[in-house]
Amino acid sequence: MTSYVVALEKDVRDYSIVRSMMGDKPLVIWRGASGAINVWLDRCPHRFVRLSAGRNMGGYLEGVYHGWQFEESGKVMLVPAMQGRPAHDISATVYSTAVAGGFVWASEEECSPSGSAGEPCYPVHIAAPVDQVRLHVDSSVDHLTPWGVDGSMVYPTGDPAQRRAELSAIRRRLEES
Repeated sequence: MTSYVVALEKDVRDYSIVRSMMGDKPLVIWRGASGAINVWLDRCPHRFVRLSAGRNMGGYLEGVYHGWQFEESGKVMLVPAMQGRPAHDISATVYSTAVAGGFVWASEEECSPSGSAGEPCYPVHIAAPVDQVRLHVDSSVDHLTPWGVDGSMVYPTGDPAQRRAELSAIRRRLEES
């Protein structure tokens, strides 16, 4: 299975929530009290409300709709409507995650990040499928992640100003055609 870059490590701060995509799957990314970065499907298993609309409380993620609390493993540790009892048989969809080269990687199976060549730069969205974008970018310095059905997110490394200019030119060419 392929592993994808879904965020920059530096953007996943304590008590914050980061939204991202992996193909057509919306993601919620958060750093727990253990320091580990968690990547989950951005959907509460109860009413399918976005978990990213909730709060990162450090040791757990709290859903906005009914206040369910999810521990770092994804299991429900508290349901307020059940007098605070846990519901360990219910859990969020958790993806395999790794942090390498300043990037957060995720996969539906075992996560195996590939190497990076330099400092991570902010991503550039290109409204074209990954297969089409792959023909125009340097895979030794760029990481591609499908973004929705027909989009791509390019996570480059190297000199930020130079890489952003190069990718912006590629984006203009692909989006104009």
